[in-house]
Amino acid sequence: MTGADDWRVKFEEAVVRESIFDMVESLQTQATTHAGTANAAVKRMAIKKIERHFSLDAEGRFRVGLALCQSGNKTAEEVGAYVLSSCYAEHQEEVSDVLHSMADHSHWEVREWAADACGRILASHFDRFYPTMKMWTADPSDKVRRAVALAAMYAGHRRISDNAPKILDLIEVLLPDRAMYVRENLGPFALGSGLIRDYPSQVLDRLNHWIETEDEQVRWNLAMIFSAANGAKYAVAARHVLSLLESDPRPYVQKAVTKAIKNLRKRCKEYFIAQKEADF
Repeated sequence: MTGADDWRVKFEEAVVRESIFDMVESLQTQATTHAGTANAAVKRMAIKKIERHFSLDAEGRFRVGLALCQSGNKTAEEVGAYVLSSCYAEHQEEVSDVLHSMADHSHWEVREWAADACGRILASHFDRFYPTMKMWTADPSDKVRRAVALAAMYAGHRRISDNAPKILDLIEVLLPDRAMYVRENLGPFALGSGLIRDYPSQVLDRLNHWIETEDEQVRWNLAMIFSAANGAKYAVAARHVLSLLESDPRPYVQKAVTKAIKNLRKRCKEYFIAQKEADF
């Protein structure tokens, strides 16, 4: 057995004994000095071992996931949050409450894993979990609201077309949100890097609707879609929207437009060709 394998064996033994202390201790040996938590591959392996061992024992899986979330160890909290997402069907209220707490965590990596867990639930239990996500869009915490944007994006990766309208409804509620933590993860990321790739026609249809609002935060988000690599691929199809954004004189909007145009010059020269052709 190599030193690299040692933690895996100890962790698996701890899972079999359902020893939370030993699970946490094994995970902590893999914490990096940079983030203070184990790397993603370690966490994914830990999740896999727990879910495999408790595949026929939903209650055991829930106990372990909950205990890890309550351990105070960041790596364990991340693992626990994702494990709990597989227990939603049996423990809807408890899982939602714990993930809400994890989404509002002080450590950014825990928040990332909580948002991913929410996306997993939304994709698998869309109709049941959707009201929770809708409620969170009005949460006082910008961290929780931001988790909704990411969960919507992650759920969108399944590309279930029937879910697209409601997923975009969640995004629509967040578009006017001025909180930096929300907006930086909305236009350029959830929309520009994810949803426009997974639901291109539906997102483009919504852009034609969203551009009708004069709210500058909404328009900032729309412009920032095209600052992302994936968003740039749809610039020609969204030429009308971009034209209206370019004509908006407000500095806040124009800063976003400038970023978008800079990205398009690099990634989508077809946009400028189409623009010239339209001028003739």
